[in-house]
Amino acid sequence: MDQSLAPESPHEWTIAPITVRGVAVTIVVGASMLYATREGVSLLAPILVSVLLAYALEPIVNLSSRTRLPRPLAIVTVCSLLAAGLVGGERLAQRQVSAFLDTLPVTVQVIEESMEQAHEQGPSGNSGALARLQRAANEIKEAIAKPSPRPAQGVERVTTMNPHFSLSASLAHASRAIGTLSAQVIAVAILTPLLLFGGEGLKRKVIAVAGPRAQKKVTRDVIKAIDRQIERYLVARVLISGLVAAATWFGLWMLGVRQPFVLGLIAGVLNVVPFIGPAIAVAIVGAVAFVQFQTIELTAAAVFVAGTVAALEGNLISPWLTSRAGELNTVAVFVSILFWGWMWDVWGLVLAVPIMVAIKAAADHVEPLQPIGELLGQ
Repeated sequence: MDQSLAPESPHEWTIAPITVRGVAVTIVVGASMLYATREGVSLLAPILVSVLLAYALEPIVNLSSRTRLPRPLAIVTVCSLLAAGLVGGERLAQRQVSAFLDTLPVTVQVIEESMEQAHEQGPSGNSGALARLQRAANEIKEAIAKPSPRPAQGVERVTTMNPHFSLSASLAHASRAIGTLSAQVIAVAILTPLLLFGGEGLKRKVIAVAGPRAQKKVTRDVIKAIDRQIERYLVARVLISGLVAAATWFGLWMLGVRQPFVLGLIAGVLNVVPFIGPAIAVAIVGAVAFVQFQTIELTAAAVFVAGTVAALEGNLISPWLTSRAGELNTVAVFVSILFWGWMWDVWGLVLAVPIMVAIKAAADHVEPLQPIGELLGQ
């Protein structure tokens, strides 16, 4: 046997015994932690979003403090400006929705006239498809309007209802969802300024209670690494959203779509939510373009522009910049989005990459976790 391949000591080949009880305990503990994490989304998601917002606002607060503005006043000013921006964006979105609803009757009338013209032109090409759609709609309308036959003498008519649908239950579920979301938003609005006020003191307390001097040094290094990686990720995220907003605005402006800047801004903001956000942005662009142009060709062109920007961002720009900023490989980014999206739905899609960036930064500085950091790294 080659001496270079031989172990230096017999302990290198020792494998800890694996018992059924140990495996069972590991499985139970892991499943319990997974279940608690999944069910604790209402508590954990607002906390993590607040931490992420605090990281995002910290450079702005520091910049304001350099202008001889006291830090408490700078925090209040930055948070107030953020709240005003969100309120302004909400009102702008409401005006867009109102304008869409105001022009909807005219759009429906144009669609009906187009379908009638297609019916008169005959069953060729696309006109035939529209004509068949019109005929199907007329048949459904006639079937609904047709009176039902009267039952025979002595026969009672029985009306069945869908046992799986309950309007009151659906309204109650929607009310609970709205109430939960409102509570989470309020929690984020309160916790974010508190973290800006006392975040540094909290970090110092965590380092102080870490244990011996060696443990304190490791804890300090982990916190600094997490701060650095999260800040780099947020810069990359803002850059990506800005590129999406600018590209969408330019493409829609070239097509002559109304208010391209607003639509580009909406696309950039929704781009924060992977998969779902870009799809919603493309749908909004398509709806606005159809209401304005009322033609399939120009609507398809607007959808193609927005969809191309979203596809390039999702498949090329975002994986490349995100992986470089967070020092994660592309596979780890994609799997983390799938996992946390399954765990926490939309909250998970937003927080997936920051969570994995923090785990990677911590694993690189904690010796037992370094294999995990190596697996997640580039």
